[in-house]
Amino acid sequence: MKSKQYHHGDLRRALIEQAALVIDAQGIEALTLRGLARDLGVSHGAPNRHFRNKPELLAALATEAYRQVNSATVDAADAAGQDPLLRLNAMGRGFMRWALDNRALFNALNHPDIKRSADKALLASMRAFQLTVREASIAAQKAGRYPDIDSRVLALYNNSVPFGASQLIDHPVFAAEVNHVPREELIAQLMELVVPTRST
Repeated sequence: MKSKQYHHGDLRRALIEQAALVIDAQGIEALTLRGLARDLGVSHGAPNRHFRNKPELLAALATEAYRQVNSATVDAADAAGQDPLLRLNAMGRGFMRWALDNRALFNALNHPDIKRSADKALLASMRAFQLTVREASIAAQKAGRYPDIDSRVLALYNNSVPFGASQLIDHPVFAAEVNHVPREELIAQLMELVVPTRST
């Protein structure tokens, strides 16, 4: 696990980033505010100016993760243009790129203890991400993709494949099956199965 001494700037963000690294490398049980202070080279009481306790820190970590992934999916959709199918496909690819580039945050996001620490800010971030996917799913439905499926069910499906694939890619058994495929090609093939964009 990498850690770096903190000198100045945004201590709150530094605590969140270091917390994700600790959880990814050592498990959530190893995470303490005092330990983070030691990792960052600040006084043991400094983290308490931003987080009163561990659950508060965990909720902030997950909120930041959802903010980032929402931004990554929206940015990918916007880069794809106005076609609803291309946008939805791009959102899945944007999600997977973010998840693979930010393993510590993504893995922390999936930890059950973090979900139990959900506060209003985290729940709002989760709903914002859910709404982003659902709106894109509805737009794709209007363009002819699964028009008779409940949009909430379709949004769940559209979330489940990139989310689940991003987890399985780290699993030694499943990773061995696809480690010969370049990352971008693997992401593109997976999302083409979910949201086909090529004419057949």
